[in-house]
Amino acid sequence: MMHRTQIPPQRAGIYCRLSYAPDGSLEKVERQEADCRDLAARLGWTISEAHIFPDNSRSAWQRNRKRPQWDLMLQAIEDGEIDGIIVYHGDRLIRQPFDLEKLIGISDAKGLRIASPSGTRDLDSPDDRFILRIEAAQACRESDNTSRRVRRALAARLEKGLTQTGGRRPFGYGVLVGTRTKVDRQTGQRTEAPEYDTNQQVPEEAAILREAAEQLLAGQNQMAVVRWMNALPCRTTEGNLWAPKTLRNLMLSPRIAGLIDRDGQLYEAAWDGILSRETWEEIQSLYRRSAEENPYPGRERVYLLSGAGGAECGLCGTYLSTKPSGGRNRKTARVYYCPGCRRVGRSVELLDAYVEGRALRLLQDPRLGEELAAATADQGLVSEIAELERQRRDRRKQIENLADHPGLDAGLALAAIASFDTKIAMLRNRLKGVAVDKQLARMAGISAEQWADEPLDVRSATVRALLRVIVHPTTRRGPGFDPASVTIERRRRQAP
Repeated sequence: MMHRTQIPPQRAGIYCRLSYAPDGSLEKVERQEADCRDLAARLGWTISEAHIFPDNSRSAWQRNRKRPQWDLMLQAIEDGEIDGIIVYHGDRLIRQPFDLEKLIGISDAKGLRIASPSGTRDLDSPDDRFILRIEAAQACRESDNTSRRVRRALAARLEKGLTQTGGRRPFGYGVLVGTRTKVDRQTGQRTEAPEYDTNQQVPEEAAILREAAEQLLAGQNQMAVVRWMNALPCRTTEGNLWAPKTLRNLMLSPRIAGLIDRDGQLYEAAWDGILSRETWEEIQSLYRRSAEENPYPGRERVYLLSGAGGAECGLCGTYLSTKPSGGRNRKTARVYYCPGCRRVGRSVELLDAYVEGRALRLLQDPRLGEELAAATADQGLVSEIAELERQRRDRRKQIENLADHPGLDAGLALAAIASFDTKIAMLRNRLKGVAVDKQLARMAGISAEQWADEPLDVRSATVRALLRVIVHPTTRRGPGFDPASVTIERRRRQAP
C-alpha cells in the first residue's frame, strides 16, 4: 500500500504493453490506458499527458526484443520528468529481473513509485524492491514455463508432420470444409470465417504451380512466368496479382515439397507435396545459381549473349554488353562490345544467328541426347541428401540430450555434424550440375521451328548451359560475319 506520509506523484506516466497484436490494433493498449487513468484518479496521482508510453505488440521476456516506449520511459525517469509510473499489471512492465534492476538503477534516490491494481511500490524502499524482485522472478519463471509448453506442443505436432495452426491459407492447399465462428474477446462480436483443411491440395492451384516450376526449370525468366500466372484467372490467397517475390517465396517454401523446415532442419510433412522433392531441390539450385550469376535478378532478358554467362571477350575475359551500332542503322542495329578493353565488338544479329545455329546442331545430335539421358538418370542424390540430413538431425539431438547418452563423446559428435555438413554441401553441388543437365535434356532433339518458338530467356539459358562463346578481335573488313574470330567450346559437364 502507499505510504501515507508521501505526497502523491505530481507527474506520473502510464506504461501499456500488448505482447502480440497481429493486426497492429491499439484497442487493447488503449483499454489498459483507460484502466490506468481510473487507478490514478482513485490514488490521487496526477497524470502527465506528455508521458504516455504504449508499446504495442512487444514481447518483454525476450532479451533481444526492443521496446521503444520502455526506453523512452527510462529516459524520462533519468531526466526527472516523471516521479511515478502507473501500469495495468506488473507483468506488463517487467517480465525479466534485468529489466527491474535497470529500472531500480535509473530510479535510485528519485522517489519513483509504481502503481498497479495489485498495489503501489516505492523504489527507494528496500522492502518494496525485495517484493518487486520476487514478482519479477515469478513472472520470468512463468514466461519460461509458457515457452517450454509451446515448444513441446510444436515438437509433438512436428512428430505428426504438422505445423502450428493459424495464418493464411497457403496457395495450392486448403480445401474449404466449413466455417467457424470467431469471437472478439474485447467486444464479444461474432463473425463467421471460412475454415480450410490445409493438408489437402487445391487441384487447380497445384497444377498452376507445377507448370510454373516446369517453366522455370526450362530456363524461362521469372518475370515471364509471373506474367503468365497473372494472365490466368487466379490470384494469390490475398487476392493480389502475382509478383516475382511472391512466386520466389512460394517456390522456395518447403511446404510445396511436402516438407517442414524447423530451425534449418527438414522434416517429412503429413501432406503430399505439389512438387517432388527432387524438383524442389532443382528449383533451389536454380535460384541459387541465378543469384550467383545475376546480382540484380528480375530484369527481363533482351539479348541472347549479353551479361554474365554470355559471350566473353577474347582479350580480357569480360562478358560482353550491347550498344547501338554507329552506322546508318544505329537506331535499330546493335552490337555486342567489351566494356573492359573496348577492343572487341560484333553484330548482335549475326553473332546470335551463328551461335544459335551451332547450339541447334549440337542439340539435334543423338549422342548428346544419350549423354544427357545417362547423366540425368536417377542417381539417388535427393534421397542421399535426405538421409544425411536425418543422420545429422539425430546427432544434434544426441548432443542436446547428453545426459541421456553418457557414453557419447561430444567432440566426436560435433566432428560428425561437420562431416555431414560437408557431404551435404558436396551432394547439393552435384545436384546443381544434374539440374543443368536436365535443363538441356528438355531441349535435346528440338527442331529449328520449335527453337524459334521458345522464349528468348529459354534459348539464352540453353546456350549458356551448353556453350562457351569467346569473341576475338577481327581483322576482316567490310560487311558480313567472320566465324574465325569466334571460338565456341562445349561447356564441360560437372563430374558426378
